[in-house]
Amino acid sequence: MKKITLSLLALLPMSLFAQAPAVSSGGDYGYLLFVLLIGVLIFIVCRELLCWYWKINKMVSNQEEIIRLLRKIAGESNAPLNDKKLGEEKRNILKELGDSAKFMVTGK
Repeated sequence: MKKITLSLLALLPMSLFAQAPAVSSGGDYGYLLFVLLIGVLIFIVCRELLCWYWKINKMVSNQEEIIRLLRKIAGESNAPLNDKKLGEEKRNILKELGDSAKFMVTGK
């Protein structure tokens, strides 16, 4: 994916300027700025489409959820608590982890 994006980023300016006439007066920087802006917009749209197609945004959000739950588990396992309370909290964390995993798989 990075190769496609980088090759598009490298080839897009060359393809846009391949048939462009030479600047005669040297004061036509507005046109150059416009072409660069269009190139950046095309790059952003293509990147979003690729991220949507490969479900990269969904994978990142799932990983952030996993990290949040792991931090919660690690933070509670370091706290000295009595066995009954610790067991209840672990059950609650495991239930929450199971519910979030079920949601990630089924969407319900």
